[in-house]
Amino acid sequence: MTTTYTFNLRNLQQDPVTMWLFLAAPSFAVDPADVYQNSNTFLQVPSYNPNNFQIFQANVQYFLQAAQQSAPVQIGTQVISQANQDANLNNGYQVTYSSVKGGFPTIKPGSTERTPTDDNMVAETNKFLPVENYYNSLTFGVVTTTGITGVTWEPKPNLDYAITPTLTFYIAVGGYQSNILAQIDATGVDNAVIKSGFTGNFDQFGNTWVTYNIDGTWTVDKKAWTN
Repeated sequence: MTTTYTFNLRNLQQDPVTMWLFLAAPSFAVDPADVYQNSNTFLQVPSYNPNNFQIFQANVQYFLQAAQQSAPVQIGTQVISQANQDANLNNGYQVTYSSVKGGFPTIKPGSTERTPTDDNMVAETNKFLPVENYYNSLTFGVVTTTGITGVTWEPKPNLDYAITPTLTFYIAVGGYQSNILAQIDATGVDNAVIKSGFTGNFDQFGNTWVTYNIDGTWTVDKKAWTN
């Protein structure tokens, strides 16, 4: 059973803006070093009209994606997944990469050396040899009504990644592109930070109200706008 989070969007500026939905990095038992945001969920939001506002909806079905490509895993790289797997907590997944250029990765449910728990899932990579000018990527994320949003990193061989979701979302405006890796600064004024959980920003029905203000700042509320 999935949980749906609804982001009600309000743009108080005079001109339309394109808003992007990003996911914060989960907690890892082994630090994967550089982790980048990867999303194809965006909307053009016009100046606010009380009778016509826009929403994002994120359905919390987790997934794993794997790719092997000629571009390094870094800001500005396009990632096109070649293997996709719906993923659930308390489950293990075997992620297999090729040791030859032009190979394709696979992801399958299976037992892992590290035991998954009710709070995490484990993605275990195989023993593979690095290939010159060929790069592996692994993505964890959630499904939305318009696509996906997640985080991507370059996995190491023969390693198990215990992934504990933290369900913190960002909404950002700017020159982002679909499936192009980005790095979002949670402390910047250029994005809204929205958290789930008892002390988070969603009401009991999974709704939050996000406003992009005239001065370029953001406001996040648990209650609907009154005008």
